[in-house]
Amino acid sequence: MSENRAYGKILVGVAAAALCCSGSEARASLAPSELEQVRHEVATVQNVAHVRALIARPDLTSEETAVAMASAMSSTPVDEAHAAYLHELVFGSASAAPRPIVAVAVVHGLLARANTLLDRGPDVARTRSAVDELGRAYALIEEIVSADPKDNITDTARADCATALAEHFARNGTLLHPGEAAPLPLANARAQAAIALLDATPDSPERRVDAANALALLGARRAALIELGLLVLDSGGSDARVAAVRPMIERLPGARDGAEAIVVGDADASKLRARGGAVIAIDASSPQAVARGRSPWGSEVAPPSMDEATLSLVHDLASAAVRRALALRPQLRAAVEQDGGEAGVANMAAMLEVDPERTLDAAAARLLAGKGESVAWLSDALGALAVFSAPAKGADGLTVNLGGAGAAGGGKRATRVSLDASGAATALRIDTHTWRIARDGKGAVTGLSRDSAPVTAKMVPNAPVAPHEATSWTGEGLVFARLAGSPRASVAPGPHVSVYGSGLYDAIASPAPADDVVAEADLRVQGGPAGMVVRAVPGSSRAFKGLSVMVIPGTPSRAALLLGDGAGTETAAAPVVDIASTPQQHVRITVKGQTVQAKVGSATLEASLPPGFEHGDVALRAYPGASVEATGWKVKKQ
Repeated sequence: MSENRAYGKILVGVAAAALCCSGSEARASLAPSELEQVRHEVATVQNVAHVRALIARPDLTSEETAVAMASAMSSTPVDEAHAAYLHELVFGSASAAPRPIVAVAVVHGLLARANTLLDRGPDVARTRSAVDELGRAYALIEEIVSADPKDNITDTARADCATALAEHFARNGTLLHPGEAAPLPLANARAQAAIALLDATPDSPERRVDAANALALLGARRAALIELGLLVLDSGGSDARVAAVRPMIERLPGARDGAEAIVVGDADASKLRARGGAVIAIDASSPQAVARGRSPWGSEVAPPSMDEATLSLVHDLASAAVRRALALRPQLRAAVEQDGGEAGVANMAAMLEVDPERTLDAAAARLLAGKGESVAWLSDALGALAVFSAPAKGADGLTVNLGGAGAAGGGKRATRVSLDASGAATALRIDTHTWRIARDGKGAVTGLSRDSAPVTAKMVPNAPVAPHEATSWTGEGLVFARLAGSPRASVAPGPHVSVYGSGLYDAIASPAPADDVVAEADLRVQGGPAGMVVRAVPGSSRAFKGLSVMVIPGTPSRAALLLGDGAGTETAAAPVVDIASTPQQHVRITVKGQTVQAKVGSATLEASLPPGFEHGDVALRAYPGASVEATGWKVKKQ
């Protein structure tokens, strides 16, 4: 009897438990009316505490809360009011206990809204309001996944967010994958999404690979993340820019110390944030060559062949390295402040990372002109870059990696670097020359010597030769004569042959070794159309006769063949073609009989010459206000 009563109690307990479980399952999802409340209150930015209480119920699974917020947000714009509301929904509760559940749900809601926008396809990039909305959504996701530990966004919650972000990138790969070409505003927005994905990816030995796979990174972008731990993001397409800056990143460990991402974008890129470090934002708005008026080398030295966007990138990387070095070396910071401040030193560090010989020449030329501050900045910049160099050893002593064209293509090295008590450099050796910087007892620069001799103007090979009007120009084994007009020209070491135009037919010519020739050069064209001429002979009316291969700078740049009759009339000899907007164009012209083939970059133009164009020289010309600088000038007969 007692056993029967005991057995009966067990059955009652099991039944009660079953009823409890049954009741719990019945409550384990939001009722349609509750889902509607969430949708309505989120849409109308009302009752944030009530929404939090509904989606953070402990009897709901994370999938159910995610579905609830995704349903509520898919058609709700992420304007500033909704962004503030969602921030309050995640972080506003006095209790941190429900925060992981709410955070993951809100991330799913934001991604649902982003999916709705991205479903418009490429049109989304042409709608500024939609791009701004994406930017706000991804910025809030970044704020959630990068929250301080005290905010109780757990590692599990971050991992759930990483999974959601990976699915979002896979769903919208043609617009979001960093390798896909995109307008800059959209590229900035997706850069923040990529940073958020990396920040949400769990810490593990495979973290970089996992993030690279989720972002579908390839080539140089993938290598930068996996090998350096840096997201290098731009507007997509070719990874040539990423590959070009890789050596600079490697030479500047101080820049990448504490950095998580480098974003080449527009002004909005400076607003991007990261959990694990800084975002170095670079303005990529100008693909044009660095002009003399904007060159940090000033008028003393001709600027190197590079575009302004790349120079901006190097400058920001060098600035980050200098800033980090001065934080580690207070005595060097004091010396920098005495020499005029961090800005000049960062500028000089960037110049050293592009072309150290040209930078030494600029500092020497300025010192000869009575401007000693550049030598002081040079000394400080070398000291700052040395902070992150390996300890001195062997005959080379302390070595600092710099820019320029080294033997292995990885840049020059400053060896035997000596530092004073503040950490500023007093001596260095580059190639076969040893440079020494002298200061007085108060730290002011008193001199600069090369190989124990005070610097002179003859020691500055990169100083430009001033262009001037003449009937002929010679140098470096080249001879040019005025072909037409009133060109200003120069032949500088390198050689660098430059022509500045003031009239439509300003040109200088060099004798051709034969009628059939191959002529080639690297042309740096600025300010307007300019280029090379074959079968060139003087004409009348200040004009010349010949076939011109013209480079027309712009976005995009273009190339054209113009046939001049010598009497002032020019006609197109071939259709105009688009070419890459690069600082320098390699031009190769083949002339055989009456057939001319011109290669400008990757483009090819062809023309047949009419009778009367059987002979002539090879020339350089520039339109009014334009200039052309030719390096690597070669003319040989077929």
